[in-house]
Amino acid sequence: MERKYKMLIVDDEKSNLKKLKRTFRDNFEIFEALSGVEGFEIIKKNKIDIIIADQKMPDMTGIELLKRSIKINPDIVRIVLTGYTDVEDLIDAINEGRVHRYVTKPWNPDELKVIVNQAIERMELIKENNLLNEKLRILNEKLKEENFLLKREVKEFFNDSKIVFKSDEMKRVLEIASSIVNVDTTILITGETGTGKELLARYIHKNSFRKDNLFIPVNCGAIPSELIESELFGYKKGAFSGAVNDKKGLFQLSDGGTIFLDEIGEAPLNFQVKLLRVLQDREIWPVGSENGISVDVRVIAATNRDLKELVEKGKFREDLWYRLNVFNIHIPPLKGRKDDIEALFIYFLRKISKKFNKNIIQVEDDVIDIFKNYSWPGNVRQLQNEIERLVLLTHDGGKITKSMISPEIVKGKKNIDRKEIFIDMPLKKKMAQFEKGIIKSTLNNCNGNRSKAARILGITRQSLLQKMKKYGIS
Repeated sequence: MERKYKMLIVDDEKSNLKKLKRTFRDNFEIFEALSGVEGFEIIKKNKIDIIIADQKMPDMTGIELLKRSIKINPDIVRIVLTGYTDVEDLIDAINEGRVHRYVTKPWNPDELKVIVNQAIERMELIKENNLLNEKLRILNEKLKEENFLLKREVKEFFNDSKIVFKSDEMKRVLEIASSIVNVDTTILITGETGTGKELLARYIHKNSFRKDNLFIPVNCGAIPSELIESELFGYKKGAFSGAVNDKKGLFQLSDGGTIFLDEIGEAPLNFQVKLLRVLQDREIWPVGSENGISVDVRVIAATNRDLKELVEKGKFREDLWYRLNVFNIHIPPLKGRKDDIEALFIYFLRKISKKFNKNIIQVEDDVIDIFKNYSWPGNVRQLQNEIERLVLLTHDGGKITKSMISPEIVKGKKNIDRKEIFIDMPLKKKMAQFEKGIIKSTLNNCNGNRSKAARILGITRQSLLQKMKKYGIS
């Protein structure tokens, strides 16, 4: 045995106590009592592992003692020594005291040792099984939470954790980020839409000591103001109509990890007050709860807006801005780091070609130059979208040519309408514009041959004609 278990022996006859003590003293720490009452007091004051009690004792029987011991420690191994010959009475007595084993008198020391060792092994197996079941329950709960979070995220190539760059500007950004990964402070990432703020936040998380825990992205501008508090802080059962169960908020789910608050400039003012308290006290208050819950979460916020200007306009709390702006990392726009364009082009071309199971053999020489001369108002995200469009237009084993590039990119001008397509338009309109562009480019590549264009697009000629009419394509 790895440790000496604590054994309580109880018998109103001293000779029996001596015999029991002699049998087990080498392997157990022995406590002894001459009555059930005395034995019960010992149980209350000591963490007893096993009890061997005589059944017939004055004042308190062995079964009564074992029955009372359950309330103090249900895991105690309980063995009763009995001279009962009435089987039914014996069974009733054993059930009342949840006795592991009964031993009839006269007992043999060697046999009793075997019985005790078997009972302890069984007790340890039960404890281990209960511990494993509890661990399994916790793991299942964690898996449910992670599954819930995975369902929330849209899997895009842009969310890949790899940061592709060649420019000195991005090298400096990553050097700054690397210096802060294991300094547990709040970080504010600023930069235009599409520059890769979430990507940088993931990079910081995955290179920090929190990497084995969850990274939870939250778009503060996408959650309705009336729901943002319960979404991030959770709520208690009955807190409001429809709250039929307790629900953990995203802050609690990300405990030990990182929560990324994107578009923090869009957060409602009433939520800003509560977020400030979380940053100060590291404690959240679920909706309807009378008690706070401590959380160990790293907060990384991001915005494409000028928070200082929002503070001056009264749309953002100044104290929250100071609290968030402890360490600022600014990502320059793509137009300010032209050296990254070729590296990003090659990276996205490989990733997207693999996604659509296409083998792009060649890229015309002028294509990269055209990409470098464009200002990319939608930044890396717009670049990725354009490359996906080119891959869709190219045959398997084909070549990307200058004629396939969107006209505004070829002209090398910042096109406001295109920016609105990728950023501000509803999804349905974005898809329509995207489809229109693909159809026009395919028709141009086919010199207006509609049958050939329909085959390339994988639709019937009649469907192509209907779509051309819908989008006003002549």
